[in-house]
Amino acid sequence: MTGKNSDSKLASLLKIGRPAQRLLASSGLVFGGFATSTVFVSLFFYVASGSVDEMALYGLGRYVGLIIISGIIVKVFPQSSPRQLFRIGLILTAAFYLLIIVLRTSAVGLVVPLGLFNGAAAGIYWFGNNTLAFDVLSPDERSHYYGLSFAIMSILNVAMPLAGGLIISRVGGELGYVCVFGVSLVSFCLAWWTSRKLQTSTGVGAVSMRHALIVPPRQRGWSFIWIAIALHGFKQGGADLGMIVLVELATHSSSDQGIYVSIASLAGVASSVIAGRLPPLVRGRTMWIGALGYGMALILLLFGANFAILLVYGLVSGFAYPGLMVSLSSVVLDVIASDPSAAQLRGEYVLSREIATNVGRIVAISLLIGLMWFLSVTASILVVLCVAAIFQLVAAFLGRHASLSLRLA
Repeated sequence: MTGKNSDSKLASLLKIGRPAQRLLASSGLVFGGFATSTVFVSLFFYVASGSVDEMALYGLGRYVGLIIISGIIVKVFPQSSPRQLFRIGLILTAAFYLLIIVLRTSAVGLVVPLGLFNGAAAGIYWFGNNTLAFDVLSPDERSHYYGLSFAIMSILNVAMPLAGGLIISRVGGELGYVCVFGVSLVSFCLAWWTSRKLQTSTGVGAVSMRHALIVPPRQRGWSFIWIAIALHGFKQGGADLGMIVLVELATHSSSDQGIYVSIASLAGVASSVIAGRLPPLVRGRTMWIGALGYGMALILLLFGANFAILLVYGLVSGFAYPGLMVSLSSVVLDVIASDPSAAQLRGEYVLSREIATNVGRIVAISLLIGLMWFLSVTASILVVLCVAAIFQLVAAFLGRHASLSLRLA
C-alpha cells in the first residue's frame, strides 16, 4: 500500500503516470550517454583529422543512416514492438562507442561508415522511443513529459559535457577521449538494463516508405508539422555542428567545449519545465517567443565570435529555445492523435517524422560543406546560423497554425 501511495504522490508531483515515468527514467540514462560524448565524438574527428570536412562527413553519414534504417525497420521488422526497437538501438549504440574505443585515431579513415552505423543505431532507438511516447503518453501528459524530458536533458548537458571536457584535459589526448567514450558506453548499457520494465505495445505494423512520404500532402495538418520538424532538424544539424567548430576555433580547448554546452544547457532547465506546464492555449505564443529569442541571440555573433560572446549566445539561445521545442513536440503528438486512424498509422507518422528531421539536418550540413568552398569556415557557419534562425520563425508560425487548427476542429 505504501508503494502505491508513493507512486501516486510521484505521479501527482510529475503529472505523469508510471509508464511515462519508466520511459523518462530509461531515456534519462540515454540522454546521459549522449550528453557525455556527442559533442566530443564530432570534436574527436575534427581534432584527429584537422578538417571540418571530415567532421561534417561523419555528421552527414549519421543522418543518412538515420533515414535509411527508419525505412528498413518498417519494411523488414513491422512486428517488432517499440520496446524491442528501443533496446536494440541501445545495444547497437553501445557497440558504436566500443568500436571507437578500439579503433581510436584509426577511426578517422572510416568517418562515413562509422557515421552510417551510428545513425542506424540511433535511428532504431529513436524510432522505438518516439513510438513508445505516442503509445504511453495520454494527451494530458504530453506537455508535462516533454517539459521534464527537456529539463533532464538540459541538466545532463550541464554536468556531463563539463565532466567530459575536464577528463580530456586532465588525462590528455587520445586516452582522454577513450575515457569519455567509455562513460557513454556504460550509460547506454545501464539504459538497456533499466528499459526491460518499459511498457510493451503492438508492433508498428506494415508501413511502406511511399505512404510515409505522402503523409504530408495527404493530411493537411501534418503537412505544416512535417515542414516545421524539418526546419528544426536544419537547426540541429547546422547550428549544433557549427557551434562546436566556433568554440574550437576560439579556444582550442576540450574543457571549454564542455563549459559552452553546460552554460547553454543550464539556461534551458527552468524554461523547459515552465514551457511544459503552460496550457495548450498559449503554445502558439510560446513557440514565437522561443523562435524570436533564438534569433535575437544570433545577433550577438555578428559582432564577433570570441569565447565570451559565444557563452552569452549559448546562455540566451539556451534559455529561449525550449519555448519552441517543448511546445512543438507536444503539438506533433496532438496532430498525430487527431487522425482517427492514428493507432494503425502511427508507424507512418513516426517514419515521416524521422525523415523530416533528418532531411533538415542533411540539408544544413550539405549547405555548410558547400559554403566552405567559397567562404571562410566562420563565415560559412554564420550564414547557416542565420538561415536556421529564419527557419525557426517559420517553424513557430507553422506550429502555431497546426495548434490553432486542432483547437478549432
